[in-house]
Amino acid sequence: MRRALIGAGLLIMGYGVCGALVDGEVDVAGVALFGIALLVLHDAVFLPLVVGAGRLLRRLVRPGRQPAARIAAITGLAVVVVALPLVLGFGRIADNPTVLPRSYGRNLLLILIVTTGTVLACRKGIERFRARGPR
Repeated sequence: MRRALIGAGLLIMGYGVCGALVDGEVDVAGVALFGIALLVLHDAVFLPLVVGAGRLLRRLVRPGRQPAARIAAITGLAVVVVALPLVLGFGRIADNPTVLPRSYGRNLLLILIVTTGTVLACRKGIERFRARGPR
């Protein structure tokens, strides 16, 4: 299964790279620079945060609840990383404040609550399913 997923990922990436190289409007150097910056930020910022949060959760959360806590934390961290520039106001146009509404902070909090609730609801469902045992 792993080989099939790796193969599918390589095919999709190859399709995207070929499409970018053929398209005359794509700034290949800019895309390459963005990709390198993204890779560096992932390895220098996101990955250490995930590892640190995992170690913290191991100390704070009971062993039976650690998988759900990790899923909620990683999902929440990914959402915060993507939404933080908008919450802080980067990219807002001063002449038209309706382009990016000021409610991004409230909406980010709402998304975090919903994702955490979904993880907790799924955890309860899995525990009930396991408790029934084989039929």
